[in-house]
Amino acid sequence: MDKDKRAEVSSPDAEIKFSRELGLLEATTLGVGAMIGAGIFILSGMAAGIAGPAATISYVLCGLMTLFTALSYSELSSSIPLAGGGYTFVHQGIGGYIAFLCGWALIFGSVVACALYALGFAEHFSPLSNLLFKASPSIKFSAFAIALLLLLVNIKGTRESGKTQNIFTLAKVAMLIVFIGLCLPFVKTPSFEPFAPFGFTGIISATALIYISFFGFEQISSASEEIKNPQKTVPRAILLSLFIPTVIYVAVVLVSVGILDYQTLGTSAAPLILIAEKVLGSYGLLFVLIAGLLSTISALNATVLTASRETYAMGRDGYLPGKIFRLHPKFKTPYTAIAAVGVIILFFTLSVEVELVAHLANFCFLFALILVNLSVIMLRKKAPRLKRPFRLPWHPVIPLLAIACNLLILAFMGPRTYVMGAGWLGLGSLVYLVYSKEQKETVEKHRRLKEILTRQERKEYKILVSLANPKTVGMLMTTACAIARKFDGEVIALNVVEVPHGTPLRKGLADFSQQRLLLSRAESIARQEGVKFDKMIKLSHRLSYGILETAGEEDCNFIIMGRSGPEKMLDKILTTVVDIVLKEAPCNVAIVHGEQMEAVKRVMITATDNVNSQLAAELSPALVEKFKADLLLLHVLPQGSSAEEETHARRWIDSFTEKACLETKCERKIVRAEKPALAIADQIREGDLLLMGASKGGTLEQLLFTSVPEQVGEKISTPLIVFKRFQPRKRSWVEGIIAGKKAKIK
Repeated sequence: MDKDKRAEVSSPDAEIKFSRELGLLEATTLGVGAMIGAGIFILSGMAAGIAGPAATISYVLCGLMTLFTALSYSELSSSIPLAGGGYTFVHQGIGGYIAFLCGWALIFGSVVACALYALGFAEHFSPLSNLLFKASPSIKFSAFAIALLLLLVNIKGTRESGKTQNIFTLAKVAMLIVFIGLCLPFVKTPSFEPFAPFGFTGIISATALIYISFFGFEQISSASEEIKNPQKTVPRAILLSLFIPTVIYVAVVLVSVGILDYQTLGTSAAPLILIAEKVLGSYGLLFVLIAGLLSTISALNATVLTASRETYAMGRDGYLPGKIFRLHPKFKTPYTAIAAVGVIILFFTLSVEVELVAHLANFCFLFALILVNLSVIMLRKKAPRLKRPFRLPWHPVIPLLAIACNLLILAFMGPRTYVMGAGWLGLGSLVYLVYSKEQKETVEKHRRLKEILTRQERKEYKILVSLANPKTVGMLMTTACAIARKFDGEVIALNVVEVPHGTPLRKGLADFSQQRLLLSRAESIARQEGVKFDKMIKLSHRLSYGILETAGEEDCNFIIMGRSGPEKMLDKILTTVVDIVLKEAPCNVAIVHGEQMEAVKRVMITATDNVNSQLAAELSPALVEKFKADLLLLHVLPQGSSAEEETHARRWIDSFTEKACLETKCERKIVRAEKPALAIADQIREGDLLLMGASKGGTLEQLLFTSVPEQVGEKISTPLIVFKRFQPRKRSWVEGIIAGKKAKIK
């Protein structure tokens, strides 16, 4: 691989990691800070208006219902301590389109929740400013300003935002406890009658409204990569962050409905202010306003952290633009993700109403939580050996109960919420189909390329040899074993049995004596060469898919296939499908032409300016060592090239030789010719082994014209190996038409 490509793959961004700076206290305050905010200072009054004094039951019920999901999060967070929270769990457990929709919903829910907290801050800041300075700034302006400030704090660093979170959360918890104690003497028992004026429907409707108040544990799991000892710390922090706020919520609501009637509470966006004004006087009002500011600030800070980490995780996995997947080189925070969600947060603070924001956030969170709980069940089946420091009890009863509770809450939301929530998910589906699906595939190919390079640099070759023709077993295995010996690698011999489409694969089970004989010959060669060896037979509806699936399952970084003799036009069109799939294989490929490879005296490489030719040169020492052969590097110049062009070519060959790490004693030769294929064929003599890089032409060009390696192969009788280096690429429309939709391998 050339230096530029190597530098691109191992870019600094890919090497930067999160700094683990959050302990149990910081992780717990992150969750508590997110929960004790708008849910008690804004939504508690609305909940009382919907359910009456029975709003206390709504908070208890919400805590119990959320406990099931919190247990699922605890198991997932302890076993998969990565940034991204619920999205990351669904990505690991289900993946694909479903994972994208989960992340899409969580980001939207977190963003609109940030807007809710910013508006809650403004509802308390405006009367506080009026009380202290006789000035009342605009609600929208105050919300915008605090959101912008905390976005900048989060860009500055996790440690700074963590310290801010500790201070604000501990202070507001203490102040709420004091508030409850001061208000208890003023509670009147008659205020609780009637206790549930709107019945069970009112209780569940209030629960649907306040559910956003119990979602703090998502903030903890989203920051798992920044938490010390996450396997133990995260589950403990999740359970603590659910228990502490639930107790405070219930106590505050009991005090509220015991002092003011539920009708009055239901009309206020800041119910605790009304209570403070009635029973605690001006000092009590000041006290509550400060507590409200601290609560909404800490909730906003925690949710900004969550939204940015979810966005970062989706960028890391390839569903969002790569620029999202960047950490600041100094602060080590996902600054581009924070900036991206920040723009949307600021927009929502200026354009939405409080109750609608709460319902939209709840809809998105509930949708995502259903998928997260489903992922617990899927991962238990998919990865039974996954290390789980925390295992939720009574599996799968707990996640199924959580799913049922979430569906129940969803059923009590209004039509407007369904329409807007479904619209957001529909937009996400469109984004996935138009952009994210292809982007994800490209990122995966880049990631696979990096893995290949890493293994090659560590000399960790794992070579898959596709065997079909008994005449080519010797050539293919000789090539594979030579490379494996040079790099201390392993060879896997594969025979794919094609089963007709529409026929179950099990119908392909028959007498495999021929296949076993083929693989036994391969094993004998590997044993003689002293190479690690494995063998397998695979049933597939298509040869190429069977090879690619096996390469992926066995984590191979090289595929070697055989092709004997020239092809007729019809054969060429049909075999192009195989070639396209091989080009899409996430590893290097070698196609061996011919049937015999004996008494090789000289290895000849055609030096051309492409990565495939470079790969051929890099692997040539393995074959030179195998046959104790000479090495010739051949470069063809156009007919009529000047002396100056030849001098430039010699310098280029020196550079080519250095990149391929070839020995200086390698013979180098430059020839001039109008037709490169003829010039190369003329240089071939008996006992030569020719190595070439695959043509870079597209599928249409390959169909209409014969590539140089194919032209050479038709003119020579000596063996030829054509190499193709793996590189991320997009499949052309011609390839798509020929290959068609990929069949699922069973």
